[in-house]
Amino acid sequence: MKNDYFEGLKQEITSYGKSVGEIGRLRLIGIVSRILGLFLLIFTVVLCVFALLAFGSVAALHAMTNVMPLWAAALILGAGYIIIIFVVIACRKPLFIHPFIRLMSKQLGTEEELALKTLEAEHQAEIDYLRIENRVTNTTREINLYIASIRRVWSWLSSLLHKK
Repeated sequence: MKNDYFEGLKQEITSYGKSVGEIGRLRLIGIVSRILGLFLLIFTVVLCVFALLAFGSVAALHAMTNVMPLWAAALILGAGYIIIIFVVIACRKPLFIHPFIRLMSKQLGTEEELALKTLEAEHQAEIDYLRIENRVTNTTREINLYIASIRRVWSWLSSLLHKK
């Protein structure tokens, strides 16, 4: 019986450890994906600025000066790149964060799925913790019952010996 008890306790503690490890892994995925997503967002904005200055600006300005003044061509080109930057910022989650979540966790695709999976892992850890706590509480009660029974038997035997 003792082997079954300790084996069950060992399995519950192992299950609890795995649940806590899963929570940590999922939280790490969330943090790393946000950091890498932010890094890629900044990198993309910088590349867009370089593209604005280096390649597109000169060619587009030269082409547009044939039909309009130079200042109007420059304003149109600048507005186009600003719109591109806003679109990249607005779409940062599907463009940058979600691909990293998919890359780091093969089953998950979005932040919502990651949050749901993290909640499931936290719930499983709570269940495992409560099982361990209940098992320890039951064992403590059982030991207290044995001790109380031994004390009663001892006091009963003592009372019998003192009566004689």
